[in-house]
Amino acid sequence: MKLLFAEDEKFTRDGIRKSIAWQSLGITEFFEAVDGLEAVAIAEQIKPDIVLTDIRMPRMDGIELAFHLRRKYPQCKIVFMSGYADKDYLKAAITLKAVSYVEKPIDIEELEEALRAAITLCQEEQRHLVNDSVARENKSYIKQEAALQLIRGGFDDENLHNRLAAADFEAALQGPAVTVMIKLVSPLPSKDQLGIILDTLLAPCGKPYLYAPKDDHHVIIHLFSHYNDDIDNHTLHQICYELSLVLKREYELFSMAAGKIVPNAKRLQESYTSAVLRLQASFFHKPCSIILHDHHGSEASSQHYQAPPEQLNSFQKALIEENFDELDQLLHTVTSDIRQHPGTLIVSVKELYYRFILEMDKFAQSRNMRLFDASEENDVPWKLIQECHYLDDIQRVTSTKLQELKYALIERSNGGMSSTSSRITRYIHLHFADDDLSVQDVSDHMQMTASHLISIFKEATGKTIKQYVTEYRMEKAKDLLRNNRLKVLDVASQVGYKDGEHFAKIFRKSTGMTPSDYRERCQP
Repeated sequence: MKLLFAEDEKFTRDGIRKSIAWQSLGITEFFEAVDGLEAVAIAEQIKPDIVLTDIRMPRMDGIELAFHLRRKYPQCKIVFMSGYADKDYLKAAITLKAVSYVEKPIDIEELEEALRAAITLCQEEQRHLVNDSVARENKSYIKQEAALQLIRGGFDDENLHNRLAAADFEAALQGPAVTVMIKLVSPLPSKDQLGIILDTLLAPCGKPYLYAPKDDHHVIIHLFSHYNDDIDNHTLHQICYELSLVLKREYELFSMAAGKIVPNAKRLQESYTSAVLRLQASFFHKPCSIILHDHHGSEASSQHYQAPPEQLNSFQKALIEENFDELDQLLHTVTSDIRQHPGTLIVSVKELYYRFILEMDKFAQSRNMRLFDASEENDVPWKLIQECHYLDDIQRVTSTKLQELKYALIERSNGGMSSTSSRITRYIHLHFADDDLSVQDVSDHMQMTASHLISIFKEATGKTIKQYVTEYRMEKAKDLLRNNRLKVLDVASQVGYKDGEHFAKIFRKSTGMTPSDYRERCQP
């Protein structure tokens, strides 16, 4: 506990400071001032719990000091000392709610008694503050637990009602109710800040409510009827709209969905389920959207998006040809088509774009470039996709990587020899399935000697042409082996090997397993 002692007479200050065992009283920090002005300056820094002050002091007397302290620190306890038994001073002390008034010459026992009274008052007020805080926290905890209990179902009505009553919560639990779900993406919400936002907005709406964080990103809100005032769609929509306006000021990315209104609180689990399903559909909408109804559009909207069989081949072909306009248009078309099918599983959408990014990364590596830092953890592309909360985010991330690849190729093309190596790899990618593909074929196409061709390619990629052709064929073989309908001999044929045994030998040397073992391992 902090005490500030203001006294202009040094002899009196020293005598009182030395005569009282401050620590045993509970005073852990002791500060001195020679007059009221210095006391004001010190008080600004330390915010004292108790002020012991003389009344008659130069520059600023104790009464003026006390008036100043009472305005800024209303909880501060004041003990006056004075050698003047003046009624006006006593009246001022009463007005300022001083704990005590001790006359000079000071009786140390009397002063200690006055200080103990001030300390006791401070301790009682601190206990009340703690108890009030604990009570508020307990009530908040009870309400949040109840909010979560209502979505789990299987709760005891009477027990829940009694717990809510203990938290001073009143609502017509037998009347209509509804659950609203909020997904907060950026920035991550702090519980205190979010609680203030929700209480500020929902308290004046006139509807009883409970809310609780479901996890780091999701918050559930239950809205209830008041006894003679049921909750309806109009009220629900208005509350959601006003809440979204407030959230837009605090959060860059969020989504909100309201469940269906149910007849009573006992059935809030149904409202919660419908709110969750609607919130999932927000993945296909723009950020900061509000979804208040199920999507009842065309039949296509409820169906899953099915990627055309030739889609990945078209993407690979455009990569080989370095046709970035076509690649960009393909991504735009895919995103547009998926948006028309909000019934598609989100994980399926993410897997599709993941394949696109893997193809880009594979292509980059074939040109001796990297889209991702090799020092980073495994499967960075998947982590990148997983962290996306909206379809627009996924397209943006994929398009960004495509642009990175494009500019990396342009930069390399400006280097002369790298441009030549790009043309070589493009030719290999287009003709790898030819079983008679040779270095001579490539050199003829490039119109240069085989030795010069080999030198340029090795410098650009760090690999010989033969190594590169074999590695590229093995990667294509892996893709084909994942398809159970193709025989191993057919796979060999499609990647440029007439002899199935020779293919199997090369494959095993490259991967450490036979084609059949690889296929079996890839099956779910």
